[in-house]
Amino acid sequence: MGGGSNSSVITGSPAMSLFIPLAMARSLGLRLLNPLLAARFHGLLAAGLLTASCASGPVSRAAPVARVDGAPVTLQDTFQFDLDSTHTGRTHRLYVAVPEGPAPAAGHPVIYLLDGGAHFPTLERLTRALPRLARGFGVAAATPVIVGLTYPGDPAHSDQARGEDYTPPAPNLSNTGDRFSKKQGGADRFLDFLKKELEPALASRLPIDGSRTALMGHSYGGLLVLHAFFTRPSSFDTFIAGSPSIWWNDRYVLTEKNAFLERFARTPVKARVLLTVGGLEQKPRKSEGTRGMFAAERRMVDNARELAVELEAMGGGDFAVQYLEFPGDDHYSAWLPMLSRGLLFFSAPSLLPGAD
Repeated sequence: MGGGSNSSVITGSPAMSLFIPLAMARSLGLRLLNPLLAARFHGLLAAGLLTASCASGPVSRAAPVARVDGAPVTLQDTFQFDLDSTHTGRTHRLYVAVPEGPAPAAGHPVIYLLDGGAHFPTLERLTRALPRLARGFGVAAATPVIVGLTYPGDPAHSDQARGEDYTPPAPNLSNTGDRFSKKQGGADRFLDFLKKELEPALASRLPIDGSRTALMGHSYGGLLVLHAFFTRPSSFDTFIAGSPSIWWNDRYVLTEKNAFLERFARTPVKARVLLTVGGLEQKPRKSEGTRGMFAAERRMVDNARELAVELEAMGGGDFAVQYLEFPGDDHYSAWLPMLSRGLLFFSAPSLLPGAD
């Protein structure tokens, strides 16, 4: 199932295939060494994305609203499947994007993308462009399999499920600062599902390299990434935490960080960590009212900066940390550059801004 014409339907407006490349062009942020290279980059971007195949495939979700010709938007070489978990007690939906061409001898690297229902189409398009972009800059890049983790059913169900699955199992969950999630604290059950049920299920379908895996998430997803790193640092080799909700439950995840630092002093870990945040995430807008007050109180930027400084001080050897701040982005836009930078951090780190 690794190649061929497997495709899954992502319903949406006909403009979807144009919006994603334009947003990527503004946000990818590659180092353009000279005007000729810049022109080459934009040419590769156009060739890699704007002509990407979107052949129709079987409808695997609810039938889309009819457009002019009724044809849905599809994504090349993708498939989806549902998996019932004994660890979380719920059904998980997985969107999978497979790289073109044969797998490397060791198998494909894998990015496990949290909130896949929101972010999978964008990261899939970014990943399709990666081989051409890398060749244009003369660097090597192993294109990963993308696994978007989401849930079947309506968005309200997904919001409640992620509120439980993405938050750490703190001793006291009575006043976490989350007014909407009915259940919280299920992160360990979710990680057990990912490692003990999803990974074997994926390996039965595709050749994957279990030593080259990344966990990527934004907001609550970023919180889960930090929890996984602090409590299970060998579970993935790369951890990408975008705009992590460190504020949750009186910054409980930092108590996990302190325990991690004590262990790290005795037994260094082998891992790469990327922390990102939008520079405007704790600057309230005048129109936001109470929401703006929460943005200031949650210290999204300060929390991320302070954690990055502390982790960077430990860097060296097999442990590397990078911090990226996106000056013009707030919490609701910082996910897009997080996806593009996270992909490069995992697959082609020499293309990241500031790389040597």
